[in-house]
Amino acid sequence: MTKGEVAGILEEIGTLLELKGENPFKIRAYVNAARAIETFGGNVPSFEDDEALAKIPGIGKSIALKIKELAATGSLKYLEELRAQFPAAILELFSISGLGAKKIKALYEKLHISSIEQLLKACETGRVAELPGFGETTQAKICKAIEERTRHSGYFQFGQIAHEAETLRSDFAAHPDTLHMEVAGSYRRRKEIVHDVDLLVATKKPAEITKFFVGHLLVESIIAQGPTKSSVRLRSGVQCDLRVVST
Repeated sequence: MTKGEVAGILEEIGTLLELKGENPFKIRAYVNAARAIETFGGNVPSFEDDEALAKIPGIGKSIALKIKELAATGSLKYLEELRAQFPAAILELFSISGLGAKKIKALYEKLHISSIEQLLKACETGRVAELPGFGETTQAKICKAIEERTRHSGYFQFGQIAHEAETLRSDFAAHPDTLHMEVAGSYRRRKEIVHDVDLLVATKKPAEITKFFVGHLLVESIIAQGPTKSSVRLRSGVQCDLRVVST
């Protein structure tokens, strides 16, 4: 099991906990652990050695034990229990610009929306605008975001986006505020087909790194911008996500 795979599972747990409305500190623990695994510069100890894992900054004993279970058995009971509480397609809603856990939770609980198709229909019939905290403006933005996602929903061959990914890698590595950076996800694993590009940057100045990212010459449009995660559309059409880890 790779660092990226473990980090992805920890991040999914954090997302599902957000949908449940769990304690923010608990959510943040999983998100931080995912970033700690993904950006750890040294040799990662065996994922079955929970004591060694717990020594990595950002990974507590409880999460280390879950990683050990995952590595030893190939599954994680806690994750399966969380997944069972929501329809599988609900995680797709996080790919819609402007939708976070709070809004997705409201859509699911009030309108029983658990997929992008259901969300689009609810927008077209005006039901989303009727929800507290949404309104006509938010509904229109969601419709536009769904259309944008559909327009750029294709997958890309590795060679199509390699130049952009390597340019970003080089530019971030040369940035004075970058302490450590990695290109993650399917691109790092050199998969023939790539859906998006994932960048992970450790820094003491997250605002400067985010500003550099969204203002890069390769960026065609900004999808979302936040203190720890931002997403853009590159000139090739591929989506590029940046995760910033403060040190």
